Amino acid sequence: MEWNRNYFTPSEDSIFSFFVVFGEFEDGVNISASKYNFTELPEGTVIQKYHDAAAPDYRDSLREGYLWEELSQENPGLAEKVKAAPSCMVVSLEAPDQETLDYLRNTIGLVTYFLDNGGVCVYEPQRFKWWAPDDWRELVFGPKEFKPFEHTTILVSKQEDGSFWYHTRGLRLFARPDLSVHNVTPETSASVIEMINRFIEFQALGGLIDDRKSISMSGLPSSMWCEHKGSIDDHDFNNKHIEIHWA
Repeated sequence: MEWNRNYFTPSEDSIFSFFVVFGEFEDGVNISASKYNFTELPEGTVIQKYHDAAAPDYRDSLREGYLWEELSQENPGLAEKVKAAPSCMVVSLEAPDQETLDYLRNTIGLVTYFLDNGGVCVYEPQRFKWWAPDDWRELVFGPKEFKPFEHTTILVSKQEDGSFWYHTRGLRLFARPDLSVHNVTPETSASVIEMINRFIEFQALGGLIDDRKSISMSGLPSSMWCEHKGSIDDHDFNNKHIEIHWA
């Protein structure tokens, strides 16, 4: 079954996906097409195994910093399993924009195969997400239809004036820019979240947001508009982004 992109307009940007499965794995892959909804290895996919005898520093670098500390506090049992894992399997993809999301369906099947065959945790750095096995299987692999919000996240940062900055991560998986809205007040937060979610779904399903596009939505001022900014080197997004201005 194809995962169609109903609003598809080709982008000049590239798809980039990056998943890490921690665990202990045998060499070789023998994946069942029917069990894992897998039809082919997406062109541009790179599979790399890192273990104690090969680049341990790389694996260790994934188990440090803010996201690792957050996992260790929120789910210490899972963090211990990740810490004890003797290896990790990295599944990455860089490719031109695609008319369907079959590349993602196949990638999810492959990641799930590794999870079922020695894996203890899936790490999705672009989304800032550590997946416990049961959560991954239920929320990502289990649904037969595409779930865009399981691969994106909305982050909220407090600004000096007391307002908030809402910004996304993860849309590079769909060859689309992330989203940013500064100066969000408590009164406008629900409407801003709804707007962001609409844009996430629209872009994941292949839509392109025009530069200087105006926004018309109940609960938000009619003066809001979109500006394409940034680059993949921007550490806040690791992606280009669209800044949504109030006026």
